[in-house]
This record gives sequence, structure tokens and C-alpha cells, in this order.
Amino acid sequence: MAEKMSFRNEERVELGRIEGDLEIRDCKVLVPKEGDTIHVTGEFKIRGECVVEGSVEAHSFEGKTRDRITIDGDLIVKTTVNMERGTLEVIGNVRASKVSVSGSLRIHKDLECRAASAGGSLRVLGNVKAERLSAGGSVKIEGDADVQRLDAGGSIKIGGRIDCEEFDVGGSGRVVHGVIGKVNIGGSFKAEGAVEVEEIDVGGAAKVGPESKVESVDVGGSFKAAENLTFGVIDVGGAVKLAGPATGRTIDVGGAVRVEGTLKLSEDLDVGGAASIEGDLEVGKKIKVGGSVRVEGVIRCYRLVVGGRVEAKRTIAEDGFRVGRRAEVRGFVESKSILIREKARCESLYGDDIRIEEKARVGSLYGRTIYIERGVVVEGEVLYTESLEIEDDVTLRKEPKKVDSLPPPDELK
Repeated sequence: MAEKMSFRNEERVELGRIEGDLEIRDCKVLVPKEGDTIHVTGEFKIRGECVVEGSVEAHSFEGKTRDRITIDGDLIVKTTVNMERGTLEVIGNVRASKVSVSGSLRIHKDLECRAASAGGSLRVLGNVKAERLSAGGSVKIEGDADVQRLDAGGSIKIGGRIDCEEFDVGGSGRVVHGVIGKVNIGGSFKAEGAVEVEEIDVGGAAKVGPESKVESVDVGGSFKAAENLTFGVIDVGGAVKLAGPATGRTIDVGGAVRVEGTLKLSEDLDVGGAASIEGDLEVGKKIKVGGSVRVEGVIRCYRLVVGGRVEAKRTIAEDGFRVGRRAEVRGFVESKSILIREKARCESLYGDDIRIEEKARVGSLYGRTIYIERGVVVEGEVLYTESLEIEDDVTLRKEPKKVDSLPPPDELK
């Protein structure tokens, strides 16, 4: 027959195997009679500050104190661990279906459960395997974390490998390496090593380590990545800095983009401010930059529209090349359609249809059809195959020539 035992106001209690429920009230120390484990087949309740000098195995465990309950060994529970008030500290491992602590939870070894929550902080010095882990304050796991969902109001820090579907933090998140489905953080996120992430949604700043793979980045502030980043879409309100080389689909940035190496995009590059690439820039579709583009290598794209300065060894825009008023273009440009706005400055241009607006200054022009507006200065030669139209007050340093075919761009650049 199951029994119910209780102890009250004792300094030290020795306990054997309890076939039933056990209630402890205001007892300082609990000690196993035999071995190192207290066995309770029913409910194990502790009221008041207490130290268990050993491990606990029970059907369920419940604690309540303004201070701390400490278990020097393991806590193995078939169903639930519930701590109504105070701090629960377990020096060994914790294994249960559900762990709920209204205060703080500290585990010195491993945690294995379906779900665990803490109203304050939750810290595990070992590894964690759970469906869900949450804390009102901070979560810190020094080992590996295999958790479907991580949720904290303050911060989350994972010291080992992470395998997580949802990573949700109000403040900051920090991991080393691993796989994450979705990162949703109000403040900042940092991955020191390689991570694979489906989606990063961060209000402040985000940073990932070398060899990372990220499908979607949506950041309000800044995004940084170490070398060899592979990505789908980067959408950032502030600045993007990539160590390079980097390969992805699309970048859309309100501020500036800097890549310390080569950047290759299958679709678009849209930058509100400036873009600086310390290698080649290859974009499958459109480059649109409000400010300037500086590329130490070659630009290759389908279409390029830049408001300010374009600088590259060579720019090849397959369908169209257009720069804004007073823009400056450094390097040889090759495109099907070229439009140079008024008062811009350019070097040599090679295209099918070329139009130079008023008071611009250009180098040499090579095209099928060329239209030059008034006040333009052409410093180099002009070669065309079909038509050349020149308005008044145009300065040509050399006499234009109509030719049967234009020389190859590689011979001119």
C-alpha cells in the first residue's frame, strides 16, 4: 500500500525508498540512507530552503522556497518538475518530461526533457535535448543544444553545437556553430563559426562566421559575415560587410555594402548608399546604386543604374548602362544601351546605342548609333557603324569615323 510521509523542521533527515508520496517542510539537509539516491515512487515535495546530499528519483518533484533548493546529484523524474518560487540547482543531470521553475534553474551537467522553462535565468553547463526551452531572463547552455524551440526574453548563449528550429530572443543571441531554422531577435545575433540558417530576422545587428549558409537575412541595422558566405536574400536597413568571397541571390541594402573579396549574385544588387567590392562583381540581373560603386576587379551584370560614381577596371552591362547627373565613371564600359546624364564624366564607352547628355565629358565612343547633346566634350576617338547625331557646341578632339564594324572590345579597353 502506498504511503505518505512528511518531515518538518528537522536539521537532517535520512531517507530510504519511499513507496508513495514524500513531503519535506523546512528541513535543512536530506541524505540517502543507502547508496547515493533518494527514491520516491509518488510525489516529492520540498518546502523551504534545502540541500539534498545525493540524487533524487521520483514520479514528480515540487519545490517552493524564497531561497534555493540544491540537489547534489541527479534529478530523475518520470513526469514533471515544478518549482513555484526560488532557485533550483542540480549538480548532476536532470531528466523529466517537463521542468517549470518560476525563479532560476541551474544544471551543472545535462538536461533532457520535453519542455523546460524558467521565470528568471536558465543555465545548463552540459548538453540539452528538448522540444522547447524558455526563460523570462536569459538562457545559457555551455554544451550542445538539440532543441526544437529556444525562447528567452533577455539573451540566449549556446557554447556548443546548436540544432534548433526556432530561436526567439527579445535581446541578444549568440551561438558557435550548427543549424537553425529561424532566428527572430529584437536586438543582436552573433554566430562565431559556421551556421546554416533558413531565416535571420533581427532588429539590430547580425553576424555569422566563416563558411556559413543563410537563406534569408532581414536586419534593421547591420549584417556582417566572415569569408565564404552562401546566401539567398540579404535585406538590411543599414550596412552590409562581407569578408568575401560571397555568393548569393539578392542584396537589398539601405546604406552601404562592402565586400572584402569577390561578390557573385544570381539576381539583383540594390544599394541606397555606396558599394565597395575588393574583387570582381558579378550580378545576374540588375545593379542599382544610389551613391557610388567601387570595384577593384570587373563588373558583369545585365543592367546597371548608378546615381553617383562607378569605378572598375571594366564594366560589362549586357542590356543597359545608365549613370546620373554629374556622375563619374572610371574604367572601360561595354553595354547594349548606354545613357550618360548631363555633366557626367566618363572614360571610354562601347555599345549598340549610346546617348551623351548635355555638358558631359567622355573619352572615346564606339557604337552602332551615337547621339551627342550640346556642350559635350569628347576627348578620344568616335567610331560608329550606322548613325552619329551631334548637337551644337560639341567639342570633338578627333574627327569621327564611320566604319563597317567596330573593333572587338578586348582590343580597345
